[in-house]
Amino acid sequence: MHRAISRLKSSPIILVAAAALSGTGCYGYYQPVNSNLTGHQIQLSLTDSGAVILAPQVGFGIESVDGKLVTDSAARYIVSVSGIRRRDGMEADWRGEPVYIPHALVSSVMERRFSRARTTLFAVATTIALATVKRAFGGAGGATAPGGSTGTGGGPR
Repeated sequence: MHRAISRLKSSPIILVAAAALSGTGCYGYYQPVNSNLTGHQIQLSLTDSGAVILAPQVGFGIESVDGKLVTDSAARYIVSVSGIRRRDGMEADWRGEPVYIPHALVSSVMERRFSRARTTLFAVATTIALATVKRAFGGAGGATAPGGSTGTGGGPR
């Protein structure tokens, strides 16, 4: 009986964790599903020559450009840039500045999409971590009064 009550007490924590995780998710960059990516979040990986040619616009040693694809013409992409990643791994945030990137300077195009597998893995790991913390630090949930009593009148007076 005590375990059933204990489970009911811990279920609000699990419900709160599930509600918090349902509003968030994990994303990744994947091969595009369709050819029209206008308005989508994309990542353009640059060729070596592309990094050199675009250096005055985006900085030196850039590996990839992330952002929203504004236009994709026959010759170039116009991207509202949200961030860049350098070849040394350093990243920098941008504020949506438009950058013109010729197709010839791009080695690959990836689309940012929701990842069901990553989100599920994160949700399971977070739930296990919360349950472990609850079990480790939760205890019986009551204070002990002087004399070993729980304060319900069962101890010496």
